[in-house]
Amino acid sequence: MRLLVDIGNSRMKSAIEDASGIHPLETFAWRDSFLDDVLGRVWLEALGNHHPDSIHVSNVAGDGLLPNLDAWSCRQWQMKPVSVRAQPAFAGLVNGYDDPATFGVDRWAALIGARCLHDGALCVIDSGTATTVDVVRADGRHIGGAILPGIYTMRRSLGKYTAALFAADGDISPFSRNTASGIAGGTGYASVGAIDRLVEEAIGAVGPLTTVVTGGESGILESLLRAPLVRDPLLVLRGVSAVAGSLSGEERTRDARCPD
Repeated sequence: MRLLVDIGNSRMKSAIEDASGIHPLETFAWRDSFLDDVLGRVWLEALGNHHPDSIHVSNVAGDGLLPNLDAWSCRQWQMKPVSVRAQPAFAGLVNGYDDPATFGVDRWAALIGARCLHDGALCVIDSGTATTVDVVRADGRHIGGAILPGIYTMRRSLGKYTAALFAADGDISPFSRNTASGIAGGTGYASVGAIDRLVEEAIGAVGPLTTVVTGGESGILESLLRAPLVRDPLLVLRGVSAVAGSLSGEERTRDARCPD
């Protein structure tokens, strides 16, 4: 049994993987949480008396959380999470960045997850605090991607730099009669308009493709994007699982060793 973890800029997703598949656990905003309390509820209660064989993590939060997670895991289970890292290539997927190590590990894991499920060319969209759009040719070569603000990030920016109050929620429609819905509609359509154009550019670059959407704002994109798409909330964790499965027992043991 593995524990799969995706630490984003603001939220943490996790799942238990066993012989029957990947089973998602509660997602939470890690910046607003006391780690001992929330992991006791989300992980220990879910696992009961079971002990994960290994823990594997995609982390884009830098040092903001991982050292505390390492310490918690060592205290509870005497092992550290094994970090996934962007690589030049994995199982036929070729990283298109000039410096592959600088490619976001969550984007890399999402591409791996999409390639595990879909043949042919891909456009992979991960929408959360930031929205990323990455394109892969049918032969597995990643041609690059784009990064734009997430919908809620745009809303927060309007609230910070204008006299408009930040509106977290509002009806997304092209034309609204109140400020909250106007912000919701404007930011929603700004995001999907850019993504629709990028999908068109992707098709022009690589031909027919499958568009796969994941991330906390993927539900909004699913409802508004013109392009046919597949929504997969577990995409990054699927990629983490694939990388975990490729590791030898020696690699897992070495990287999970707790400090003395």
